[in-house]
Amino acid sequence: MDSLSHLVRTLSVSGRVDLHCLLAGIWIADQPKAPPGHVPYHVVFAGGVRVRMGHNVHEFEAGDILVFPHGAGHVLESIAQDANHTPSDDNLQQHFNGVVTELIHPGEGPALEMLCGEFVLGETGIWLLRALPDVLRISAKDRPSVLSLVGMMRDESVEPKPGSAAVVTELSTALFTLLLRRVMTEQVVHGSVLALLADTRISRAVDAVLQNPAQPWTVDTLAKQAHLSRATFARHFTQRSGMAPLEWVTQVRMELAARLLTHDGLAANHVAERCGYASEAAFGRVFKKHYQVGPGAYRRRTLNRSSLNDSSV
Repeated sequence: MDSLSHLVRTLSVSGRVDLHCLLAGIWIADQPKAPPGHVPYHVVFAGGVRVRMGHNVHEFEAGDILVFPHGAGHVLESIAQDANHTPSDDNLQQHFNGVVTELIHPGEGPALEMLCGEFVLGETGIWLLRALPDVLRISAKDRPSVLSLVGMMRDESVEPKPGSAAVVTELSTALFTLLLRRVMTEQVVHGSVLALLADTRISRAVDAVLQNPAQPWTVDTLAKQAHLSRATFARHFTQRSGMAPLEWVTQVRMELAARLLTHDGLAANHVAERCGYASEAAFGRVFKKHYQVGPGAYRRRTLNRSSLNDSSV
């Protein structure tokens, strides 16, 4: 398994689509800040949309995928605006089609067609997106794989069939991985773990840790994986990721530990062993420093949150 696949698996990333929008005329929609670990996204299929974030205004068009790595609140609005007309929800129509909520705003002019959803990472999984801008635009034009994937997401969302909800969830998760790949390819990341994957030498060490996080890694052994001197490796690693090598190793182990505790249901002593700690006590100290609560409390808190979310659906 390659490094990016390992990272996505370790973070237990999931994706979902919430809304299919057909918005014409004059309209505006406020998007509040997302909870920690939630990354909103919009896929524009037709028309255009204006996004306001504080004093910054951006315009996007068909073929654009907008991602908000830090869950920043933003305002979506029609490209055309009328100073004498205050947008309202009076004409807004909405209904749940079994997979997504359809939002329709009739009006003059071409309609914006857009899917809106979220990528959900682990509680501290946002470290993967560190140093990315508040809004990230990725064009799907001339990228057949991305176009095909979002096209399937639209078809399954707009015309639900048996199993469509499961298909849309899996496709949106795959979209997250494709978008990360594009970010790495375009090399727009600095001060992020994605920058490590884009560096062919450092990525060897990253891959080794992800394949065997329990190994007693040191800066020396990591440098050997990259075929670099200890000093050169440490300098390049810190410059690209914004963290020291062993700090990142701990980050990986803690993300793995969180998944093993909550998704796999392992006992703390087994998690400690899988994450490279000599004792449950040593593991517990590091875990509490990282998550502010011990492994047992973390498991209970996560399961309680999951239960609350399920009951609110």
